[in-house]
Amino acid sequence: MTKPTALPTILVVPDSHARPEMNNDRFTALGNFIAEKKPDIIVNIGDMADMASLSTYDIGRVSAEGKRYVEDVEATRDAVSRIMSPVNAEIQRRITNRKKRWNPQFHITLGNHENRINRAASCTPSLYGHLSTKDLGYEEAGWKVHPFLVPFVYENIAFQHYFVSGGMGRPIGGANHARSLVVKNYMSSVCGHSHVRDYYEDVDAIGRRRFGLVAGCYDEGDHGYAQGSQHRWWSGLVMLHDVHDGHAEPAFFSTDYVKRNFL
Repeated sequence: MTKPTALPTILVVPDSHARPEMNNDRFTALGNFIAEKKPDIIVNIGDMADMASLSTYDIGRVSAEGKRYVEDVEATRDAVSRIMSPVNAEIQRRITNRKKRWNPQFHITLGNHENRINRAASCTPSLYGHLSTKDLGYEEAGWKVHPFLVPFVYENIAFQHYFVSGGMGRPIGGANHARSLVVKNYMSSVCGHSHVRDYYEDVDAIGRRRFGLVAGCYDEGDHGYAQGSQHRWWSGLVMLHDVHDGHAEPAFFSTDYVKRNFL
């Protein structure tokens, strides 16, 4: 009997907010997790860079004191390096040992925190051309970068930091966030942004499954802007198995689990 062809797996890495004041060990664990699990595609859903130095909310506040663009960039580039080091080592090990090749695709859909760089550059003409999301090192690491609010679509599944609806382009959210993604996007959709975890699926008239996934975050530490809502967040990774034509089977791995087992 012919062995069926394996369907692809996609690892979703939600908002991870690399920042200078936080330990980056979770990114080392993430790199080791990827190297062991060997997903076909890794989709970073955005807001990997926190970029607190460019927060317009903090302008004129004590919270802005001491924050530096260069330190935000260094924290993000260190996170990228921690992810890619074990991945590249595993790729080379398999080549050296003449094992089956593993060439994962890396994608990132830029979030509103990365977009702070573009916004700062456009609002300050003297900085235009000197500040860029390229500073973060995503392209250097071999990642395909998708601009803010431009989706990456694979097998009829749309991945984007957040999705918008209505004439004013407001983010889709609310108490039934995952369901709203399916209803308003008319297709399977995966996002982050809210840091909560939510999942919904439905079946159309001819039996095709469509799902909405709000993937939580891959973050640690306190965020002052959460204003008491941080206890609602879920931190971890989501692996999508058997990906085909808008369908996937999700598996959830908490950040605590990833760090316990892959550091």
